Amino acid sequence: MFRGPPLKQSGPVQASSPKDGEAKGGRRPAWLGGAVLLGFGALLILFGFTDLGQLGRVLAGASPIHLALPLLCVAASYITMALSYYGIARAAGGAISFADMLRITLVANSLNYLLATGGLSGFAARMYYFTKRSIPPSTAVVISLVQTFLTNMSLLAFILLGFGYVLTKRDLSGVALASTATMVGAFIVAAILSTLLLFHQPLRRWVLSVIARLAHTALRKVRPKTHFTLVAMQRYIATLERGIQFLLSRKAKMAAPLFFILLDWLLTILILQTSFAALRYDIPFSQTVVGFSVGIILSFVSLIPGGLGVMEGSMAAIFKGMGVPFETAVAAVLLFRVIYYILPLAVSIVFLRDMIDQVRSSDTKPR
Repeated sequence: MFRGPPLKQSGPVQASSPKDGEAKGGRRPAWLGGAVLLGFGALLILFGFTDLGQLGRVLAGASPIHLALPLLCVAASYITMALSYYGIARAAGGAISFADMLRITLVANSLNYLLATGGLSGFAARMYYFTKRSIPPSTAVVISLVQTFLTNMSLLAFILLGFGYVLTKRDLSGVALASTATMVGAFIVAAILSTLLLFHQPLRRWVLSVIARLAHTALRKVRPKTHFTLVAMQRYIATLERGIQFLLSRKAKMAAPLFFILLDWLLTILILQTSFAALRYDIPFSQTVVGFSVGIILSFVSLIPGGLGVMEGSMAAIFKGMGVPFETAVAAVLLFRVIYYILPLAVSIVFLRDMIDQVRSSDTKPR
């Protein structure tokens, strides 16, 4: 659904191949460069509507002490995310240390932010590193799919709670009220359908089969020379079905991972909340949830790497509609971008080089 793993993310069964999704000759897809340019264009448009002088004054007035809060939140967020993967891996019988899981989680999530592939890049990275650590491919797929499902359902719950609270408090009016009410209705329908699909196996199998055929047809129209066949799509759907059955058969063991996933989302939202606090601006938590939800959803569906420009613009617009000064909203969102996306990416580069060296050394060892 949303995060991939949010979900903080799913992908194809054959994602372990390092060249999957690339053009012939190892070149990147042609649309990726265009998507990046669109992202920077959206960011420039946002700055065009911003009083840069006032934005500079807002950022200059930030509290250095309070800037530590979002940094602590992002560290705790990645730890809890890794704990959720670790718990699911143990329930699935996968032997992997928590330190390794933390490194894999950091690298995989950073790849998702860099490459706009609906979570496929992070999924491929997890598959690759899991299998290199002797976790069977089928088990590795289940771990990622179950975490993705729980992550996105948890996000859905946060969205409904945040929107519902804002509606009951009557903090919105006009267009903001109408759009929020529409989104609440859409998410309620999504929650009902997700629950039906989770617990009604015949309906779930039929829906997944229809989705597989439609997705394959759409993919063939967009990329006629794709090697991703209908059989491969159906195998992925069958693996997804096994992941759901795994989830339902181990409800008790999923309690701890679900708790960590909920805590992870809470900490992620708190990064944005404490970014406002660092700028010396007090904002209700419910409004932070609404602004975060809209921005994060639009960034996922935009296919622009990390939702560049799209997330910042949508979040700032929503916060302005709720009465936050526009330059303050832009400054808070930019802080969120740097702390939640850019800093972990810088750290992940160190881990990525170390993990590549480990994989190469294991490949050169005599068997």
